[in-house]
Amino acid sequence: MKSFAYIVNPITIEQLKNFWRPARILPDFIAKSVFKNLAPFKIAQLKRIKSASGQEISGFLILCPLLQGLPDLEERFIIDKIIYASRIAEGLGAKILGLGGYTALIPDKFNTLAKNLKIPLTSGNSFTAWSVFEAIYRVTKVKKIDLKGSKLAIIGAANPIGSICAKKLSGYVNSISLFDKQEAQLENLRETILQLIPIEVIIAEDAHRAVKDADIVINAHSLLEIPFQIDKLKPNATLCDISVSAYFLEQAKVRRDITVIQAGLVKLPVAANLRINSRLPKTIVYASLAETMLLTFEGKFTNYSLLGENINLDKLEDIADLAARHGFEVWVPQAPLE
Repeated sequence: MKSFAYIVNPITIEQLKNFWRPARILPDFIAKSVFKNLAPFKIAQLKRIKSASGQEISGFLILCPLLQGLPDLEERFIIDKIIYASRIAEGLGAKILGLGGYTALIPDKFNTLAKNLKIPLTSGNSFTAWSVFEAIYRVTKVKKIDLKGSKLAIIGAANPIGSICAKKLSGYVNSISLFDKQEAQLENLRETILQLIPIEVIIAEDAHRAVKDADIVINAHSLLEIPFQIDKLKPNATLCDISVSAYFLEQAKVRRDITVIQAGLVKLPVAANLRINSRLPKTIVYASLAETMLLTFEGKFTNYSLLGENINLDKLEDIADLAARHGFEVWVPQAPLE
């Protein structure tokens, strides 16, 4: 049976305790120091994961604590963790390794990784980006919003997901406002979009200015720091959040006119027992894990969603086709498929 491995990366003590029961016996201040240098290790084996086509695969979950706010949380530290996890995956017989959490946030270093690994990688960014596009398309259709006349803002536009979402949605909206601290990359992105379609593309000076007049906002920024406040959004705006955090959902309880979409979540065709407490419904997984599963079903054991230029519009269509073939559905509770 074809198998994969996937790195589970809790970034807070609370998440770590949800994923791994032994962590619950330690006080938070002790747990943080204990798990700082903890090597990755297998926490679960997933058996008989089924596709809508009737195929079955298996998988392994490898826990890799990279807790938010650690001073050592730098690229070399993360790379070493991935290399260690890959050795475990190889020993378990996995044919591909999926990256979750912080381990998927260093796309410019995958060439370094490739020299040290014998197993292909995927960050899941292609399926995550597709989930953003499909979620926005479906929700605006349900809300009867004129997408073609809408203003779009993307916060974190320089990262791979934000960038490819900007390119994909450029043909569907009226204008795009981009914001990221990596300003040099934004100008290149702006030029690329204008080559695709002649629309208004604005590089905003700060996140609040970017979202102020936007009908639709995509947050591709990690929530290590809050990029903008939800009270800055215009009335009845739609916010698509890729950070997989409950922060904006909580904020929306005050701004009830705002529709908050949690992107990057996928519904499996058959419920799988993941043997971890992810606090998601049993049939729902993160898009990064779903992409790893899809590549395993297809036997596509090759580096997939890695470098920024490696994630293109064709790859979004490719992963969407694989999802349809195997019965994986982008999960959007506000706009369920009929």
